[in-house]
Amino acid sequence: MMPPFNTYDQQHTNASRPSTDMNPTLRRHLSSSDAVSVDLGSYRRFGSSRQDKDKAHQQPLLSNATHRWPFPFSILQPHRKYRHRPSWLKWLLLLLGLLFLIGYVPFFSFVNQVPTVEEPKTPHRHAMPDHANSQHAYPDTTPVRDQIVLYRIIGNDLPPRHKEGQTLSNLQFILDHEPSFPNTRKIFLLNRISNPANEATIIRLLDLYQQEYVRLPFEEDIYKQLDFRLEQFPEADFLHSDDYRRYSKVSKLRILDFTYHDKNLYAMNNNGGRNTAIEHAKSLPNVKWIMPFDGNCFLSANAFKEITTQLDKHGDATKYFTVPMARLLDNSVLLTSSDIRPKAPEEPQIIFRHDADETYNLDMRYGRRSKLELLWTLGALQNRHLNRPTVPWEPVERPYSPDKGNFRTIGWVFRLFSGNPQQEENKKEASSIRAFNRLLAIQSYLDSLDESIARRDFHQEKMFLLNERAMANKRYDYWNTNKGVTGIVDELLRRADTIVQDLHTYYPSVVGNVASTSHQDDLPSSSTSDPTPPPPAIDHTPTPERLGALSQNVTILTVAHYFLGNEHYGKLAANLVRVHLLEQTAVTEEDAYSTAKRVPDESHLLDFLSDQGYSFPSLGRFSTVDTTPRHPLVRSPSSSSPSHLLSTSDLTKTDLSSLLDCIRLLRRMQMLTHKEYIYVQAIAADVLEYLITSPAGIHLAQMADHRGVLYDLQVTSLAAFTDDVRLFLRVANRCRMRIGKQFTEDGAQPFQEQRLHSMLAQPLIETTETDDDSASTPPWQASFHYQSLNLQYWTSLARGIQNIGIGNDIWHFTSENQASISHAVTRFLQHYALHDWQSDHDRAWAHSRLRPLMMMAHNCFQRATPLTTRDEQDRQWIDHAMAQEVFGHPFIYDQDLTAYQDNQGDLVQFLLDDQAKGRPIVPPFWMLSTVV
Repeated sequence: MMPPFNTYDQQHTNASRPSTDMNPTLRRHLSSSDAVSVDLGSYRRFGSSRQDKDKAHQQPLLSNATHRWPFPFSILQPHRKYRHRPSWLKWLLLLLGLLFLIGYVPFFSFVNQVPTVEEPKTPHRHAMPDHANSQHAYPDTTPVRDQIVLYRIIGNDLPPRHKEGQTLSNLQFILDHEPSFPNTRKIFLLNRISNPANEATIIRLLDLYQQEYVRLPFEEDIYKQLDFRLEQFPEADFLHSDDYRRYSKVSKLRILDFTYHDKNLYAMNNNGGRNTAIEHAKSLPNVKWIMPFDGNCFLSANAFKEITTQLDKHGDATKYFTVPMARLLDNSVLLTSSDIRPKAPEEPQIIFRHDADETYNLDMRYGRRSKLELLWTLGALQNRHLNRPTVPWEPVERPYSPDKGNFRTIGWVFRLFSGNPQQEENKKEASSIRAFNRLLAIQSYLDSLDESIARRDFHQEKMFLLNERAMANKRYDYWNTNKGVTGIVDELLRRADTIVQDLHTYYPSVVGNVASTSHQDDLPSSSTSDPTPPPPAIDHTPTPERLGALSQNVTILTVAHYFLGNEHYGKLAANLVRVHLLEQTAVTEEDAYSTAKRVPDESHLLDFLSDQGYSFPSLGRFSTVDTTPRHPLVRSPSSSSPSHLLSTSDLTKTDLSSLLDCIRLLRRMQMLTHKEYIYVQAIAADVLEYLITSPAGIHLAQMADHRGVLYDLQVTSLAAFTDDVRLFLRVANRCRMRIGKQFTEDGAQPFQEQRLHSMLAQPLIETTETDDDSASTPPWQASFHYQSLNLQYWTSLARGIQNIGIGNDIWHFTSENQASISHAVTRFLQHYALHDWQSDHDRAWAHSRLRPLMMMAHNCFQRATPLTTRDEQDRQWIDHAMAQEVFGHPFIYDQDLTAYQDNQGDLVQFLLDDQAKGRPIVPPFWMLSTVV
């Protein structure tokens, strides 16, 4: 290649004519055709004249420049020939060169990039072997496959199976102490590490040691689309079945583990990571043996030598090699003891030849025979009898491989310490402990992962059943004197005044230690009178039958304070909570912060601090608040006995969600102090603990009728109130299993009918009729009551999950038998929309139950995306029924219907007695707090 001419100076370029002192011999050998014309392009650059340029073209440019140029004269020959070629020939040669390069590219060797996998990172050395570049010179030569690639698959720590941070500790040990092996390439595969900080730490460590790695990223958007497996069991709601109760503790844990199947496959990616390593290694040009080992595996010098010796000896005839594993109780043993063959009875690792066809089964999740299935397929574990029938819902193992028997057992490998010595001992008990802790670790890790994602949208102060946006809209309508809202708020005012009067008259302990007449002037006036006043609001001594009345009275007073702005209602609602939940004394005096009323000489030296700091202006509205908890559940949270406020009757009939929402509102309105709110949360946590651990609570969870749904409603509302996101998600997800059991495809509720008939078989009802048919056939009111009750609980649960904003939406969830809550509610409403009522009393009572059900169903349809054509048709019918007011205007307050109740039989009176005891199906004045 010619050196660039523009490197020469002006003296050289001015030699425009042949020198007269040219060598005569050289001149004699040159003819006119051999003269070289070299265009240096320097005349215009250095200001040469046009005449000089013409002379330069007339004479050959040789002269005495031949002894000045630093290259032999013969180099000018190719340049001379190229100079006289026409321009079209240049383009032709360029085109031929490009065609040659394009045809030459396939002979290059590349490392194929595995989808969603980053290429091995080698900060300080080439990722490709040195001999791969030689193929550029010899494109027809097939690469020699003689290299070993050793993968270590690094995943997430899984306590209690692993000690926290054990993965990073063992990786450091491997990088520090594992020797380098000849003709072996080590690559670490980062297998969907969900914690970015942990992954970044591992990458920094690998970079520090100049190690190659492949990163298989954890993509949260993909993981969030995965759901639990709830419908593959032999019967619907299997977790609450008698068969499930008869399983052992480990078997129950395995059943729960199956529900996490799809989440496990993605997040753990146990076999997926191994197959990724195999696929990546096969894309490398000179790899013969692939070792996709677990991340905690360590190879000593003698172990690797033994392995390679056997690979060289039997590798041509054998595609698979199993490497027995020895568990370590102390990693330092590898540094102090001699490198001899240990006892290696544990599950082996597998080595693959580059042309091996078998891979790991991607349907076998971590903890469920992920590696054993392949070992059995190859015939390496015939004594394990893995092909025997197992539970019907688990994935089935593959048949024997065509390569069955084509394996050998060679060498050994060490399993570094996992952090728990009881799990690593070579005993049968240790194997059982490992299996049990592995199942616990998987579920705990996945629950923790779901919780960390959910907490980005979860807010503890967000109300569960009441809808703050709906309440704000209705309050604006009330301020704008909307006729419908004004009428219902007036009724709210009347009911709140009635409760206040009862509290002042009968229960001064809630109002304060003053005479009941001293506050009559402070009572808000009611524009209407109650011709049939309800029974006293609540007794100052709680009884098992009073929790429902407490919830109802607190709800009415709190909502009245929200809409009317009268703090007296809020104070009394807070006092009800103090007296009957916290067992404190009622607060009567408001703390005054007016400095004008203070005498400077009599004030304390530090009184000026009262209007500074985070407590100003007054996070606690009252000056004398007794915050000493006296509740038995607060004093002894470990006690297994329930509070005297709770009983089986309360747990099966009282919905606490509206009470908890009102306590949130009282805290926001500064009617309850922060300390009092914390104590209420402590009580709620004790109640929640009782529900999920006591025999009575577990029995309620197993109920197949509306009582089981109410149990789920209570647990989810309490979990949200106590900030237990993990429990909330667990119940919100698993409650969907009940749908396929409680409903049929057309919306029928067989278990509600069974509940009714079981009540008729009890001696609870004493009828005066002697007709056997009347005793065996329940009245329509009873059937209507239990069906609407169940649907109302389901709708409230779906609405609560939507309001909290986390967890899978249950409204449109469709079970295996094609049942869904939304369709069951719609069919129930459609049936009674065309019902022929026998009397106006029947219609009024039924509509009082159907109206809130339809309104709340309308809200659920608005918040959920239709999944099927049937869902869309149901939504359209609900919208039409809303517009036509099929069951009346929503802002109609339903009276107690006492006269209607008195005219019914004993069964109907028993069913309707819950309302008189303060156990309504929907919260009081639901239309102001739930309808958007």
